[in-house]
Amino acid sequence: MVIIMLQRKEMTALLINVISTKMLLTFPKLLIINSGNSAWIQALYNTVIVFLVFFLTYKMYRGNKSIIEIAEISGGKGLKILTGLLIFIVLMINSASIIRIFPETVKIVLLQDFKVEFIIVAFLIAIGIGAYMGIESISKINYIFMPVAGTVLVIFVLLLIPYYRFENILPLFGEGYNSLFVKGFNTISLFSDLILLNILLPHCENLGEIKKSGKKAICISGVIAVVIMLSYCLIYPYPVSKDFMIPVYQLSRIIHLSSFFSRFEAMFQFIWSIIMLLYGAIYIYAMSYTWQTTFSLKYYKPMIFPIVVISGVIGMIPGSILDLIKYEYLKNLIIYPVVFLLPLIFGIISRKYYGELKRKDESNEEI
Repeated sequence: MVIIMLQRKEMTALLINVISTKMLLTFPKLLIINSGNSAWIQALYNTVIVFLVFFLTYKMYRGNKSIIEIAEISGGKGLKILTGLLIFIVLMINSASIIRIFPETVKIVLLQDFKVEFIIVAFLIAIGIGAYMGIESISKINYIFMPVAGTVLVIFVLLLIPYYRFENILPLFGEGYNSLFVKGFNTISLFSDLILLNILLPHCENLGEIKKSGKKAICISGVIAVVIMLSYCLIYPYPVSKDFMIPVYQLSRIIHLSSFFSRFEAMFQFIWSIIMLLYGAIYIYAMSYTWQTTFSLKYYKPMIFPIVVISGVIGMIPGSILDLIKYEYLKNLIIYPVVFLLPLIFGIISRKYYGELKRKDESNEEI
């Protein structure tokens, strides 16, 4: 199995993309429903919690083996397959909502006369081709594009300043301390995509690079989430703020640059679409690579087509965006243990088996 090495800046940009993408869709609505217009504090609170969990996890870690590989060393093939399947299920859950929500929003915003199934198929073909090109190509394109997206975000926030009304964020703690700090814990799922870092560990040079990428990605993604939520809360008072399905798109609609280019939403839709395509390609690759690692396959590419088909079938299951939001909390019962607890457990285990993992690497190099 040939491992493509990624630079730290590419891994960081990749993580920022997959974490922040949810903020462009319906995730902000979950924050608003829970905490009212103190949702920006909830986003900050979630960022601090995840940063601490990440710090503790990778303080324990040794080497740059994924938890699937550590599972094989510590528990044999049975544990390896079980761990791989759990991760695959979480990846599928993470990507399923995006694969359904993005085409539906495209239909609502751009292609009202198209059936959503056609948009899903076109989206799946595009991300399947992206995954086929490989993680190196995806990461380089993503690294080039993310500064463009970041620049547009900064311009976006600056253009919203005239619409800010600071009294809109009062009361400061919204729906109360219980909603914000107890129920609000549930939305650390914003960072559930961090599991990708563990899967792609072998693509990083060493543990130091992994730590730096993860910390930087969490901090930048957290800032993006706080800025988006704060901008939204400053413009729309509660409970009006909870009425919009896609808050960021709603914000883009109120910006008027001139009589010639009257709406900023056209730029938003362009950036938004490319980010979603990169996100989808990253996930299809990650699921294929997980399957390859779990079952010791020589190539990952034969897995792309069946995984795209499975993703499409899940994406076409009848139901609305509202249904997906209702089940957001239920799916977290599966996501939390795998994303945040499993890496910590195997990080501790990696300390015990570090010598064996290192010897295995040396023997592979000699071969």
